Amino acid sequence: MTSTGLSPRQAHALYNILSHHEAYHEIRHLKAHASIARFGPPFKSSDEDPSAFPLLRALLSRFTLPLPGLRDVSTDFWQQRCQAILEELADADFSESYDKGAVGIRRTLATAIAAAIEGPARGCLGGISKRDILREDGNYDSENPDDVVMAWEDFRQRVVYGDLIDIMFEKAAITDRLEDHEPLVQAAHEYVLITLASCLHYILILSPKGQALLSLIVRTNNMIPYFLIRQTLKMGNVASMINGMTKLLLAKISMNSVTKWFGMTDTGDTGMNLLQQIISTVMGWDESELRGRLAPLEKGDHSLSNEQLNALKAYVEKSGEEHEQYRSESQTQSTSIVYVILSKAFVSTALSETQHTTALDYVSILLSIRDRKQITNVLCNHQPDLVTSSVKDLVRAYEPIIRAVHKAVDLSSTIADSEAFMNDLIKASTMNDKKMSQPKGATVEDFVRLLRKHQSSSHRFLHQAAKNGQQLTQWYRDYAVSAAAKYRQNHHAPPAEPNGTAAVGNLTPALESLTKSLSKKDAAKVLQEIDAHADYLDALSHTSTSRMKALIANSARGKSESTHGPGMYLARWQALIDATQITPATLEGPVRSGGHESVKDAARVDVDGARKGASAKEKVLEDENPSVPDVELTVRLLLPGFKEALGRYVDG
Repeated sequence: MTSTGLSPRQAHALYNILSHHEAYHEIRHLKAHASIARFGPPFKSSDEDPSAFPLLRALLSRFTLPLPGLRDVSTDFWQQRCQAILEELADADFSESYDKGAVGIRRTLATAIAAAIEGPARGCLGGISKRDILREDGNYDSENPDDVVMAWEDFRQRVVYGDLIDIMFEKAAITDRLEDHEPLVQAAHEYVLITLASCLHYILILSPKGQALLSLIVRTNNMIPYFLIRQTLKMGNVASMINGMTKLLLAKISMNSVTKWFGMTDTGDTGMNLLQQIISTVMGWDESELRGRLAPLEKGDHSLSNEQLNALKAYVEKSGEEHEQYRSESQTQSTSIVYVILSKAFVSTALSETQHTTALDYVSILLSIRDRKQITNVLCNHQPDLVTSSVKDLVRAYEPIIRAVHKAVDLSSTIADSEAFMNDLIKASTMNDKKMSQPKGATVEDFVRLLRKHQSSSHRFLHQAAKNGQQLTQWYRDYAVSAAAKYRQNHHAPPAEPNGTAAVGNLTPALESLTKSLSKKDAAKVLQEIDAHADYLDALSHTSTSRMKALIANSARGKSESTHGPGMYLARWQALIDATQITPATLEGPVRSGGHESVKDAARVDVDGARKGASAKEKVLEDENPSVPDVELTVRLLLPGFKEALGRYVDG
């Protein structure tokens, strides 16, 4: 860092640090009831203070609210339906991974969302710098790894600064064959397909909660009435089809709904529709499995006393503020959450190592049961029924699009294609094979083949929509062009580094202002962290690109040997999971992190108590991801100012 400001490489690294932590900070703080009222439009705000969620609000206002259909929903949809649901979920006070001794599904999804949105947010706020096209002749070989990587960079340039979106829409109306598109599109398609396959592989195979999440997907998929949906979508009259689908999904069946229809009672909008029945049933199955694990813990050889069990039960029902107080004491004193619970209840804390493990499992199960009850109460049993009202609002807003899609596309076949894909995805993702001595997980190439097998279904859908729905196509074409334009920089920012690293365009002045406000001593330390992070990003990019090229080469040769896929996103996601704080494994000991082997092993325990997937010791995976450098000082000193600068930029 010099008196003239940050170099492009430093600005890029600093922007990456701050946007990464800001994205996760905003996702984490959505769980607070008061935070929703500080989000800003389209939600109802409590005051005129700047938005506490500038990054999320930028994505929502620039990409979500302008979506065809969604742009036509009423204000009540956001302020009376969605806001109320979010506030009810916040009030539910769901459990934290810290108390449960493992990173749960909700934390896994929260970190995944944060890691997923930080990239698009960086792009639309800082902009994508305009560069020369790398391959002027337009010839790319989809089986050549170097060509595919190069094609993705050129594809982004032509989408943001060129007319490639219009060209792709026009070609999609003519053919459903990928081979008929220009070589750039074919190679970029290969890049996207491999990236998606890598994400699916990581989520369902490598992630500790992957197989538990798969069980949830299987149960939900088994309850979807695909046949009834297909038959309803075959109706030629679009009004009858919409009415039939609405009844299928939203009609409520209960004794109260019957007596209300006859005018015998007036109990409100009671009962559950199909969507709520699926949620309630899946949650109920989980609760049943979890309760079945409680009895052995209560009556086993290493069970706890009744006083200790009652203290643990009482903790689960305490308020969120009390839970936070207990966690804070556990962290500062380096004692287990179980120790804090028992000591505050004035109950004996004399536990053997086995008893302490039993106590941790007991708390985890109780919290999991309570979480599922709260989900069911908010989404299925709440009065008034906000979920049903929200879906009805969406159906009304999307009716013109539904009519256009019904006219242009064979929706019944589309649902059949979706069902076939889900069945194949589940089959490919299932690791526990009883015929094998050890479970064998699918490789990334297996998921590449899965997506390649079903890609024609997506191409056929897009072709039918573009060919037969001219107005529908125009709506989404205009939206896509407008969305791509949001990634343009306000001024040309050419790369100033040998590796092509560019500055952060629109936000460069704000970042330089932040760093120049630091004292000389702090600036020197922050510079060290920024440079270390820049090296980390370079190493991560090299690793990801190498994996991408290896996958492309393996796919071309029909090999299946990749245990890790490409994607800097996945590494940043893993970093968030690994940084999650977890209660000590013993009565007294250091606070663990999500990357600790014992935490990962505990996360593989499903609701039925079975370990799903290979354990940490059984996996023979060569993880080449570079170590994440410490940037604590940079975040502490600059993140508050960065949030303010983002708020001014988004509002301006």
